[in-house]
Amino acid sequence: MEKIKIAYVIDRIDSPTAGTERQLLLLLKSLDRSRYDPVLCLLQSSEWVERGFDVCPVYVAGIRSFKTPRTYGRIGKFAAFLRKERVVIVQTHFRDAHIAALLAARLAGIRIVIAARRNQGYWLTRRELTLQRLLNRWVTLFLANSLSTKKWSMDTEGIPGERIRVVHNGIDPDFYRAVTRESRREYRSLLAIPDDVPVIGIVSNLRPVKGVNVFLRAAREIRGKGAGARFIIVGDGPERESLVKLSGDLGLSESVHFLGRRDDVAPLLSAFDIGVLSSLSESFSNALVEYCAAGLPVVTTDVGGSREAVLQGVNGLVVPPGDHGALAGAVMSVLTDKALALRMGEKGRERARELFSLRRCVEETEEIYRFCSEGALR
Repeated sequence: MEKIKIAYVIDRIDSPTAGTERQLLLLLKSLDRSRYDPVLCLLQSSEWVERGFDVCPVYVAGIRSFKTPRTYGRIGKFAAFLRKERVVIVQTHFRDAHIAALLAARLAGIRIVIAARRNQGYWLTRRELTLQRLLNRWVTLFLANSLSTKKWSMDTEGIPGERIRVVHNGIDPDFYRAVTRESRREYRSLLAIPDDVPVIGIVSNLRPVKGVNVFLRAAREIRGKGAGARFIIVGDGPERESLVKLSGDLGLSESVHFLGRRDDVAPLLSAFDIGVLSSLSESFSNALVEYCAAGLPVVTTDVGGSREAVLQGVNGLVVPPGDHGALAGAVMSVLTDKALALRMGEKGRERARELFSLRRCVEETEEIYRFCSEGALR
């Protein structure tokens, strides 16, 4: 049986820790190589890729802007590459990669284009939404990572529900094994945090949409209630400097640890007592699944697929986005009820294993590839 060649197209990959990039890399590593032959197609290369990415072949299109004529020549070269490699399926991620891949696929005569929907368009202008709707007619199937995003795509983009499949994010089984009592002691020791001091943590890119400023304002309220807690922020981004300043302005400099981008998120989570998501918009957060897998009770804002990962009162608490008072109150509810926190952590771990395994994610995605390719390969 001939392998199905799949081109995965994304703008660039600067780190394996970002949400969409991480899910794509896990998929590339886990695909059944007896059936599928992947190639990673980047609009731009990166230092991280050039340091030795070797999971599959890489093609770099060299596209930076759609405003220069040379870009369209490079899209033509990209199409020629897809033809030469006999690509059957093109899967797109992010806006620019989506546009370039759709044009190249059309030129190459590729019949199957799968478009990932992994955010809810908080950045979309009316003009961009109009363009997206026009391009959608060239898409075979849409792949959303939450039921919430499927509904958003139907309501906002006018995509028929039967053209959208939902596959929730999956988590590497090694993640579970890295969360241990030993790693908790190690990381708390490195951060000079005693074992009996409560730690509330967040794993997030430091961008406005992630609402980390809301997390910090909630942290001040939690400290004001006498909890004596510490706060860990894992991640980096354009807001880091302003968030460090806000932390100081709120009198939290001694209580908040900014750890930057990390490759050791799994063992680091063992130092947390509660995992928080403070986003103003999401599709489906990797961090929520990771918190659950680490056995942490979760406090999350009610955005995107949060309620698909967190059941209110079962493995966490859900609060309105942008409300630091509600966020602080929910955290305090968990901190002051150790039996509740333990029960939530256990339920979260069960939920992660049952619903968000990497194996399930890969199998459901491969089933979509089989469904799409049946007609194309006849």
